[in-house]
Amino acid sequence: MLLEVKNITKRFYGVTVLDHVSLAFPPGQVHALVGENGAGKSTLMKIIGGTYHADAGSILIDGQPVRIANAMDAAQHSISIVYQEYNLVKHMTVLENVLLGKEPTGRFGKINTTQARLQVEAAARQDHIKADLDKFAGDLSSAEAKIAEILRACLNDMRLLILDEPTAALDDDDVAALFSLIRNLKKRGVGVIYISHRLDEVFQICDTVSVLKDGHYIGTWRTADINRDFLVKAMVGREITDIFPLRPAAVSTDRQPILSARGLSDQSHFKDITFDLYPGEILGIGGMSGQGQREMIRALFGAHRLTGGTLSIHGEPATIQSPTDAMRYGMAFLSDDRRNEGLAQEQSVARNIAYPTLHVRNRSGLINSKAQRAMVRQLIEQLNIKLASQDQNVQGLSGGNQQRVVLAKWLPLNPRIMLFHEPTLGVDVGAKVEIYQILRTLVSQGISILMVTTDMMELLNMSDRICVFYEGRIIASYQGGEVTEETIMAAASGKPMVEGGMR
Repeated sequence: MLLEVKNITKRFYGVTVLDHVSLAFPPGQVHALVGENGAGKSTLMKIIGGTYHADAGSILIDGQPVRIANAMDAAQHSISIVYQEYNLVKHMTVLENVLLGKEPTGRFGKINTTQARLQVEAAARQDHIKADLDKFAGDLSSAEAKIAEILRACLNDMRLLILDEPTAALDDDDVAALFSLIRNLKKRGVGVIYISHRLDEVFQICDTVSVLKDGHYIGTWRTADINRDFLVKAMVGREITDIFPLRPAAVSTDRQPILSARGLSDQSHFKDITFDLYPGEILGIGGMSGQGQREMIRALFGAHRLTGGTLSIHGEPATIQSPTDAMRYGMAFLSDDRRNEGLAQEQSVARNIAYPTLHVRNRSGLINSKAQRAMVRQLIEQLNIKLASQDQNVQGLSGGNQQRVVLAKWLPLNPRIMLFHEPTLGVDVGAKVEIYQILRTLVSQGISILMVTTDMMELLNMSDRICVFYEGRIIASYQGGEVTEETIMAAASGKPMVEGGMR
């Protein structure tokens, strides 16, 4: 066995987050590790990677006990971790990032740049990795950054690679390229631990899957022997038959829309986008990744430039050139990148929630802190945000709770239109259920939601109406609840089915 953990126990401030967990990871296999947020997955990986130290238990490599005190120890044992968060130095090139800390040197300690390049190119060829070594890290796409981090890991004579939510923010083509790389690593005997909330990916790329729940080991199965429903039940401890709340009666389109778009275009991503959003409905925007949906929803909030078309709100012409303009019209936006665009990671939960409405509690330059804490407390209770205290740093929360914080900061502004981009990205199944219920509650209160999502089940079950994007255009629209996955996929591929109700 390549790596084993035996009876690993870890406590934080008297709370047990891992309780006698034992797992084995063989070479040449992709082993998924899944569970709800707070199940202990990340803690276990950080113990293997040397970031945390177990209170009890042992780690064995090739059957021999080892001590991993820090990340350097992990690297010396040929263990590499690629975290979900961006971990490159932006002002350095890919080559410099990949070799950082292990640059080959010549006489007088000078870096041998020729040897460095040859070394990295050889590692890239071995695993069929394509990377622009001279590109600055700050200019990389999410996919390119992930590949660069894996290339850096490959230089460590790697035997075990841990990937934490590796496909977050990647489009379909990028995911396919990453999976091809994982298969190449697998062929040469590298073991891969794959942590993901995307269960479809688990069944697509992983050989086995293990479940943690509340710090306990639940079981390990071959992915070929189980299905998604079995895995969900193992993760949450019960069958979830009602993941999605009941859909209300069809939204009337005979009344005035709250938001109307006519002929919206930018110069390269989308063109001639026309739709209406009605009061108290969820309008779902579907299609393959990279078809212009991301730029369109950002343009509605003034974060991306429009070059053509018109907008009207409540029947009146609206000009939105910045997020400030959008907020004046009663709009709120939840980005697909909550870590970098939705939250101030180094700040407390309370500050993150309070930031958009500081002006309300500002009197002569002083903030009414008592009123602020009361407001934050009410929102934490309302959205069931699980945390130690409102003064806790937001980066310490699970993905689902972080998403609730992003939502909480907008609610005191009483928005009438909410723009959601991938509302449950990086969120576990249990948290998804709660977020879906929150969305339906908002709609019942008269808020209108425009939701861009690549999650097919989310699109089908949460949308009152659906528009499908293909190559920058809306190619088809459907009534929610009256359309199938096959119909959506046909439209997303550029060939809408007539019987699906295109209009």
